[in-house]
Amino acid sequence: MQKVIDFQVPIYELAQKYPDFVDTMVDLGFTKIKIPGMLTSVGRIVNLNKGSRAMGIDKDKIKAAFEAKGYEVINFDN
Repeated sequence: MQKVIDFQVPIYELAQKYPDFVDTMVDLGFTKIKIPGMLTSVGRIVNLNKGSRAMGIDKDKIKAAFEAKGYEVINFDN
């Protein structure tokens, strides 16, 4: 099964689908994702495009990290 990270999908959905997603996000600097309730509340409306802007984390860095773990990255430029 191909693992796909879609930059338009809410991070909550990606976290539900892929067990290693949250750990990868924390490694990239998205430390607030570990705050209790953050993923289930804000994570339902924030996607990777919005999250990268809000946290000031380069989208290319996010893309490279997930590709290194075998993910296909889509909707990166939206």
